[in-house]
Amino acid sequence: MTDHLHLSGVSHGYGDRKLLNAVDLAIHHGEHVAIVGENGAGKSTMLRLLAGVEKPDDGTAGLSGNPGYRVGYLAQTHGFSESLTVGDAIDASLASLRSLEARIAELESGLADADSEDLEFYGSLQTEYQLREGYAAESRVEAALDKLGLGGLDRRRTLGSLSGGEQERVALACLLADPAEALLLDEPTNHLDANGTAWLESRLAAHRGTVVVVSHDRVLLRKVATTIIEVDADRRSVNRYGNGYEGYLREKAAERARWIQEYDQWLDAMAAERLQAATVADGMGYGRKRDNDKMAFGFKAGTWQSAAASKVRNAQERLRRLEDNPVDRPPVPLKLAAPSRVAAVAEVASEAAVEASGVSVPGRLQSTDLRVDTGQKVLITGPNGAGKSTLLSILAGTLEPATGTVKLNGKVGYLQQELEVPARPGLRLLPAFAAGLGGNIDAHAEGLLRLGLFRPAEFHVPVGGLSAGQQRRLALARLLLGGYDTMIVDEPTNHLAPVLVEQLEAALASFEGTVVIVSHDRALGEWFDRSAAAGVRTAAAGTWVRYGMQDGALL
Repeated sequence: MTDHLHLSGVSHGYGDRKLLNAVDLAIHHGEHVAIVGENGAGKSTMLRLLAGVEKPDDGTAGLSGNPGYRVGYLAQTHGFSESLTVGDAIDASLASLRSLEARIAELESGLADADSEDLEFYGSLQTEYQLREGYAAESRVEAALDKLGLGGLDRRRTLGSLSGGEQERVALACLLADPAEALLLDEPTNHLDANGTAWLESRLAAHRGTVVVVSHDRVLLRKVATTIIEVDADRRSVNRYGNGYEGYLREKAAERARWIQEYDQWLDAMAAERLQAATVADGMGYGRKRDNDKMAFGFKAGTWQSAAASKVRNAQERLRRLEDNPVDRPPVPLKLAAPSRVAAVAEVASEAAVEASGVSVPGRLQSTDLRVDTGQKVLITGPNGAGKSTLLSILAGTLEPATGTVKLNGKVGYLQQELEVPARPGLRLLPAFAAGLGGNIDAHAEGLLRLGLFRPAEFHVPVGGLSAGQQRRLALARLLLGGYDTMIVDEPTNHLAPVLVEQLEAALASFEGTVVIVSHDRALGEWFDRSAAAGVRTAAAGTWVRYGMQDGALL
């Protein structure tokens, strides 16, 4: 089929911030595509452009091919009025199908007098109705509501009487009641539990049409996507990768290897031209043995000097061209700076790195005791509202508990789930990174550049102008290079591109200090469990421990 979603020469942004620049993209019927990238890169914007709910500043976007090809779009925030009832929302989602039913019924009443053209039209409508499994629409709605944790929901209730998560699940059930040929979904697992997520993955993987999903959920990416489209925030472009999520990771690793090779070749070429210029220049002062023909000697020496000078100039010109077209240095894989007390780890291994006794916050956290030994890796999981972030804020010292005490040993670094608005939005990125870390600003610039989280040109961008993903990368850079003994990390995968998350997991695994992580990321949980089962241990012989939380209690 020729039906496909496309972006053709699309440039788009908001205000002074351009997200996409001259982007071309085609997604063909039947492809299952995941759009990935850091927050603020333009993933949701691209989905809205493909769905036709937003028009690009330049270029064209939307559907090419059959005008009857249906596109179903699920935004992160549903578009229904909160005054509608659940039943109204379901009826609206099935309106097209019910209109088709009514048209078929109308034609059936006159079949006795129908001519061949009318019969052919009736047959085409019947075929469409069967392909859309119209007879099963109501049962699909009920099944979807049940699988999404809304079984038995009174359809007379208004959407405004439901929680935000419940409203989004109703919207998802409506989208799948009569699924369009192309399904475009923005972070569809945000409000789903494990059962609901597993059901959605199966539905999307089995969909015979097109699926385009924006998601940070790496488990969903592995199960649903055959193609990965990465939005490059720095270059305002998109890149396509085949062979699913694992193929995407392999190709990203190959890209990095090519980058390293290109950088090494550039360094070698620079060194060769410098050596060429220096060697010839040194030889220009060489005094060969004079003979009795003074005129001939002078002529030959002048000719040689002229030729040598030309070689030096040519080498310097080649060197200048190389310097004018540098190859950026490839970033090293993310790595946490050694703990400040790493030399004394063996001596303090019997101490608790973090110890909370009877800490509580009314309505948010029940009385809780927690001991984290030096070198331990601890993961805390649980549903939204379970009290996970509250506990971490208490451990990090940013929230005072109503009762109880917290004792910390060593230098503690804390990465919050939701970053605060910069106190000095006009401060440039590099000084903001170096603030409070001590040392030389040039050394900080070198360390930040080595991580590869930012390009040199971005060092002078005001922090108030950074995207959510860039803000997260800045906080992560400060955490990585801070030399902390204990890392308290709340939802570390939020806002980050998948490849960076994979690197962060490896960095946390090799960290010699103590780590306490809160996360709802299923892939991170699977990584943690694999590491624990494999007996991965730190230099401090730390163990891996997983806790659950529910209703403000540590399980």
